Formats: sequence, structure tokens, C-alpha cells
Amino acid sequence: MNSPSHSPAQILLIKAAEDEQTLALDNLPEAILGFHAQQAVEKLIKALLAELNVPFEKTHDLSRLKKLLDAAGESLPVTPMQLGDLNDFSVFYRYDLLFQFAVPEREDVLATVRIIREHIVARIAALSVTP
Repeated sequence: MNSPSHSPAQILLIKAAEDEQTLALDNLPEAILGFHAQQAVEKLIKALLAELNVPFEKTHDLSRLKKLLDAAGESLPVTPMQLGDLNDFSVFYRYDLLFQFAVPEREDVLATVRIIREHIVARIAALSVTP
């Protein structure tokens, strides 16, 4: 169900922002922090794919989505966390305990989402400029 006033990319950016807002909540458990970080990054990548008119499946696998970006000639910036580490939060840690040794630094999680958001928002803005 798409809003006629918003493109699919814009809707995904809005939904990613909702996940990112959750990251600012106080005393958020690490597993929930990681889950919403993964969800934000997933929606950001899908937003860029939508803007590029690259079809994508309903998946939470950031590596698969990144491969679609790569095939479209797009790249993502270097981030403190690897996409695979964020993937663990959408599947493995969502249904299992997050052990202390596996907890990433909160700052790294937040920086990863911020860096990817800034990059993707800039790319979408550049792509949507009509010559």
C-alpha cells in the first residue's frame, strides 16, 4: 500500500527513520538496539534499490541486498560494523540470548546506521535531480 504522494524510496526512508528513532531511546537492550539498527539499514538499502528501479525480494539479509547494489554499480561506505554483524541481530539474536562477548559498542552501531543513512540519502537526492 503506497501513498500516491510518496515514492517507494521515500516510504522506505521514512520507515528507516522510525527504526533509527528507536535507537535514541534510553536503556534500550543491546538485542533491541541491534535489531532496529539492522532494520534501519535494511530499509535504507532497499530505498536506494527502489530509487534505482532494482527489484528486490522481501529479505532481511543485508549481504544479499548489498550484492544487488554492487550489481547496480553502487557501493556503501566503510562503517565501524560489518553488515553481517548487523544481520545477526535480525535473525540469530532476535530468538537467542545475546552474550556479553558478542555485544558491539553502542557507538559503533549508531555510527554505522548514521554513515549508511547519510550516504544513501545523498545518493537518492543525487539520483532524483532531473537534468
